[in-house]
Amino acid sequence: MRLISTKSAIALAALAASGATFAQATPALPFTWYGTIEVAAEANSDGTTSRTAIQNFSSNFGIKGERQFGHGLSGLFQVETGFAPDDTTQSKTLANRNSFIGLKSAAMGTVIVGTNDMPLKELKGTTKIMLGEGEAMETIIHGRGTSQTIGKTVFGQVHTRQTNVVEYISPKFSNFVAKFAYSPDEVAKVAVGAIPAYGQPVMGGSLEYNDGMWNAGLAFQSQDNFTLPTASAAGQAMQATKVTLGAQMGDWKTGLAFSTIDNNAGKKTNNWMVSGAYTMGAIVFKGNYGASSESASGAADDLTLTGVEVDYVLDKDTTLYAGYSTIKNSKNAKGYYTQSDNFPSAIVAGTNPTAFNLGIQYKF
Repeated sequence: MRLISTKSAIALAALAASGATFAQATPALPFTWYGTIEVAAEANSDGTTSRTAIQNFSSNFGIKGERQFGHGLSGLFQVETGFAPDDTTQSKTLANRNSFIGLKSAAMGTVIVGTNDMPLKELKGTTKIMLGEGEAMETIIHGRGTSQTIGKTVFGQVHTRQTNVVEYISPKFSNFVAKFAYSPDEVAKVAVGAIPAYGQPVMGGSLEYNDGMWNAGLAFQSQDNFTLPTASAAGQAMQATKVTLGAQMGDWKTGLAFSTIDNNAGKKTNNWMVSGAYTMGAIVFKGNYGASSESASGAADDLTLTGVEVDYVLDKDTTLYAGYSTIKNSKNAKGYYTQSDNFPSAIVAGTNPTAFNLGIQYKF
């Protein structure tokens, strides 16, 4: 066996030492990359016409970071963007999702400024569990199904990601966390003739309890002048309340949610949903059911959503799934799926959309 020279051995030792020094001196990045990619093959029907499609479900990526200043104080930021891996023409502009800057105090809480989901939307507990189209939280509890029926100018959904928002998030105290968010109206209108000037600021808050097994939450949201003022009538606020209850015990997870959505101009819905999941090794069985009431007596615009799903968990980041769901619309309702980018929106009143998904979700 050939022996290396003393000079070569010294050189190798020096190289190894310099490499170790470089590795130790290389600082960690001041931010973290993260994101979710979820795409599914889908066979669907809008109630009259059947189609096949490749659907994107809110795929996104972002960077976030936090820097400690000492004395329990730190600065933080996040920039998040949605994209469509199946159709680049539907990718979104930079920072179109939750993107903000803020300060965090271990004793006093966190304040952020930018774009962020309102507390009512963020309140999920263990109720929002489905992938693909079959999630009832958005369509039923947040009113997206009803808003399609009545028309967004007079009745809106409250699944709100708000721009120009200031939000306070309290520290966790005895398993409770409180949030309050406010978005001023930067483009307040100017009075025109007999029509008064109006603004549309949005505010909302929540209080949530979670001890790892049991969870419960209460949230509210209000937007001034959602129904705009006229020369003879004052504007009306769009208001919503939401309650969640849930539990996670061993292989079981379950949740309930209730909401009321009121435009204070004669349209109001009472909504509820229930969900559950059972884990058996790598397989997870899921289901949810939700119902939204008529917006007024005799309106016949109520709807329900039923979804079932089976997941196969490859690892903590990657899940394969199959799901089926259906929406039942009363004769004047036009509810449809709003989870994906491309589900047909021109629904005929009283028809019943369906969707079957074979999908994959990867988180990083």
